Amino acid sequence: MLSTTRPFRPGIVRLAAFVAAAVLSALPAAARTVTAQNAEVHASFSSNGTYQLHCLQTHWDLQGSLPVNPAALAVKSGSDALGAWTEVDATTSNRVAIIRVYQQQPVVLFLDRRTHSAPNRHPFPQFAALPPGLEQFSYGVNTFAHYQFGKLGAQGPWVLFDARRNAMVLSPADHFLVADMKAIPGGKVSSGVDPQIKTLPAGFEHGTLLVLGHGIDQTLTAWGQALETRNGKQPVPSDADVLLNKFGYWTDHYATYYYKYEQSLGYEGTLVAVRNAYQKLGVPIAYMQLDSWWYPKQKGNSLAAMAVNGATVYRADPKIFPKGLHAYRQQLGLPFVVHARWIAPDSPYRHKFKMSNNVILSPKYWNQTAKYLHRGGVAVYEQDWLDHNARPAINLTDPQQFLGNMAHAMARQQIAIQYCMPLPGYFMASTRYQNLQTIRVSDDGFRRSRWDWFLYGSALARAVGLWPWTDVFMSHQLPELILSTLSAGPVGVGDPIDQIDAANLKRVMRADSVLLKPDTSIVPTDATFQSDAANLEGPMVASTHSGDEVEVFAYPRRDLPRQVAVPLREVGITGQAYAYNWVNHTGKLIAAKGSVTMPFANGWAYSVLAPVDAHGIAILGDTNAVVPLAAKRFQVASGNQNDQVTVTFAKGESAVMLTGWARQQPHVRAKKGSVGTVHFDATTHLFTVPVHPSDNTAELRLN
Repeated sequence: MLSTTRPFRPGIVRLAAFVAAAVLSALPAAARTVTAQNAEVHASFSSNGTYQLHCLQTHWDLQGSLPVNPAALAVKSGSDALGAWTEVDATTSNRVAIIRVYQQQPVVLFLDRRTHSAPNRHPFPQFAALPPGLEQFSYGVNTFAHYQFGKLGAQGPWVLFDARRNAMVLSPADHFLVADMKAIPGGKVSSGVDPQIKTLPAGFEHGTLLVLGHGIDQTLTAWGQALETRNGKQPVPSDADVLLNKFGYWTDHYATYYYKYEQSLGYEGTLVAVRNAYQKLGVPIAYMQLDSWWYPKQKGNSLAAMAVNGATVYRADPKIFPKGLHAYRQQLGLPFVVHARWIAPDSPYRHKFKMSNNVILSPKYWNQTAKYLHRGGVAVYEQDWLDHNARPAINLTDPQQFLGNMAHAMARQQIAIQYCMPLPGYFMASTRYQNLQTIRVSDDGFRRSRWDWFLYGSALARAVGLWPWTDVFMSHQLPELILSTLSAGPVGVGDPIDQIDAANLKRVMRADSVLLKPDTSIVPTDATFQSDAANLEGPMVASTHSGDEVEVFAYPRRDLPRQVAVPLREVGITGQAYAYNWVNHTGKLIAAKGSVTMPFANGWAYSVLAPVDAHGIAILGDTNAVVPLAAKRFQVASGNQNDQVTVTFAKGESAVMLTGWARQQPHVRAKKGSVGTVHFDATTHLFTVPVHPSDNTAELRLN
C-alpha cells in the first residue's frame, strides 16, 4: 500500500550513479575547463567564462556566459541535506558562480554567491536559450498563481517537457518572493533577483534549482521534494490537524453566513444553530471557520465596505462577540479556523510595531497574537490577501521576516497556518515552515469554472508538500464535494441551516466527522498536461489513489465528447483492474494494458479502479463512500495465502458494507469483529459482505 506521506527519495525520478570527472582542488593555470558529471548531467565551466549543462539522456543543452572571464576555476565536493555533490566554481571580482551536481539524483543547484556588494545585474544562471521543442508550463505571478501553458512565470517553477514526457523543472531555490525568472526576447532566459532590489550585498547568495526526470507530474513532485528536503520540512500527514482530519463549516465569501446571520439569533446564535443542525442530521461539524467579519476593520465592519477595509486591531469585534473569542469558544464547543487580512492605515499597530507595507514584521506582535488565538481555541490561522494587500515590501529581508515570524509564533502555540490568495513564491516558501499545512489554490466559491484552476494548482501544492483547499461550496454540489474530498485536503461547506444535504455528506466522512479521503491529492494526468499544452481542448482527466485503488475524475471542456477512454497505464495500473462507475453503480473487468471508458453524465464522470491481486480479488471497499477504500476506513494487505483487511469504525457505527470483485466466490473470515453472509453475483462477479466491529475495529481474511 502506498504511503499517505511523501518522504524524499533521492532516486524518485531516476537514480543517478555518480561519475566524477574532476579533481577536488583549484586547477592549474593551464587548465581551460573544469567539469562535474553524474549519470544524468555533465556540467562545465571554462576560463573564458562560458558554462554548459548537458543532459546525457535527452541531449538537452543549457549554455551561458559570465559577463567577465573568471579569475579562477575550481572543483569542490561535499554534502548537504540533498546528499553528496561535486561542484564547479568560477570566481570573478565580486562573485563566485557555482554549478553543483548531486551524485545520487538528477538534481543541479546553481548558486550566485556575492563576495562584494555590487549592483543587481548580470544574473546567474543566464542561458542563451532553452532546449528547442519543449512544451512550457508554469504559474503566473497573480492571485492564486493561475496555471499557464506556453508562458514562463517570473517566480517559477518552469515545467518543460517533450512528447516522451521527459521533463525538467527550473525554479528559485530560495528568496522565493523576490525571485525573478525571465524569458528575454531573443530566447535568453535567466534566474536572479527582482530588479527592484538595486544592490546585492556582500555575502548574499541566491540559488536556482534544476530537476530532471521522466514523467511530468513525477518530475514536478521530485522537484518539490528536493525543496522540502533542502529546507528541512517533513511531510505533513493528511490528518495533521482538525482542518485536515475532519469535516467543518465555513463562513467565507460565497458561504451563506458571510457578513450575514439570522436576524433573530445574531452571529453567535446563528453559528450555534448551524452546529446543532449538522449534529442532528448525523454529520457533525468539527470546527468553525470565522472569516473577516470576526474582527474590527477600518470604517466599520460592513459587507459594503469589506473589500477596502484592513484590520484595525486583530481581536474579536465586541459588537459580534461581546464576551470575547475565548468565551464564545466555550459556548460553541468547537475549535476555530480564523481569517486575517492586512493592517488598516488607521490601526494603532502602525505606531507600536515594525511594518512592511501593510503587514507587521515584529515578533512581539506575532507572539502576542498567537497566544491570544491559542487561548481563544484557534487551531488554524489563515493569512489572506497575500498577493497584494498583505504582501510585504520587495527587499531581501521583509518577506522572510513576515512569513517566518508568523510561522514561528503560531508553531509555539501549536497553531497551523493556511495561505490564501498566494503567488507561486508562497507555495515554494512554505517548504521553510513545518506548520504551513494547507493553501487555497483557486478563486472564491468552488464551482465548475474553478475545476481546471483547482486541479493544476493542486499539482503545485502537492509537489511542495501542501494540502490544497478548494474553498467553500454547498453540500448539494455533488461533483464539487467529490473533488474536494479527492483533494485529500480540507472539506467544508457553507449551507443555509435549512438546506443541508446530509446524505451527500455522509458519503465523505465517518460518523465522527473524520474524512474518508485518498492518500494524496488529485491532479491532472500527464496525458492531460500534454493535451492542454498542445491546445487540443480534450477532456480533463485527473487521478489519485487510496492504497492500490485509483480514483479517476474526468469532464469535458470546450468540446463536448460523450466519454473519455483512460488507459490503465496512464494511472499507474499494470495488470487487470475492476473499473467501478461510481455514478451509475456499474462496473467492468479491464484487461491488462486496457482502457477504462468513462461516459459523462451531467457533464462529469467518476470511476474507481481496483487492481486484481494474486488471489483473483479486487477489493473496492465501501462503494457508497466517495473514496471507497479510504485509509481512515480500510487498510488492505495482500499476503501469500489471503488478503487481510482491517476496518476502522467511529464510535456508534455498527456496520460497513465491503464490496469487491472476485473470479470465484471468496471465503471471508473475521479474525476480529464479525461478518454477515457473503453475497456473490455469478454474472458480475461482484460480492458484498456486511462487516461489524469489536472495539471499533474489524479484521478480515479473504481468499
